Amino acid sequence: MTEPVGIEDIKVHLLLDPDATSEDAYLGSLLLTARRSLELKTGQTIVGAEPTIIGDDLELAKHAIRLIVGNWYANREPVALEANAPREIPGTLTWLIEPLLKWDDGA
Repeated sequence: MTEPVGIEDIKVHLLLDPDATSEDAYLGSLLLTARRSLELKTGQTIVGAEPTIIGDDLELAKHAIRLIVGNWYANREPVALEANAPREIPGTLTWLIEPLLKWDDGA
């Protein structure tokens, strides 16, 4: 399965040395997680036998993946200190697990 945004592309976006490979596995994990999170949030597919995000919409999705990975790369924890008070960084833990929650509909 080929991700829509590759390691080389994300290195350009993040302004990383294209020849450095020490973080390639981590970047690959971020790319897969960002793509899958986007699929879960939108209810559409980017990768698979019959993707539903295609054409110009795929370019939009690829840019969203780059932005998501950029946020996660820069903010490796879900909370930061701001004025000595913890603050949740948007687009991290809560954003990731929300689509995975199973709600009890009372049935």
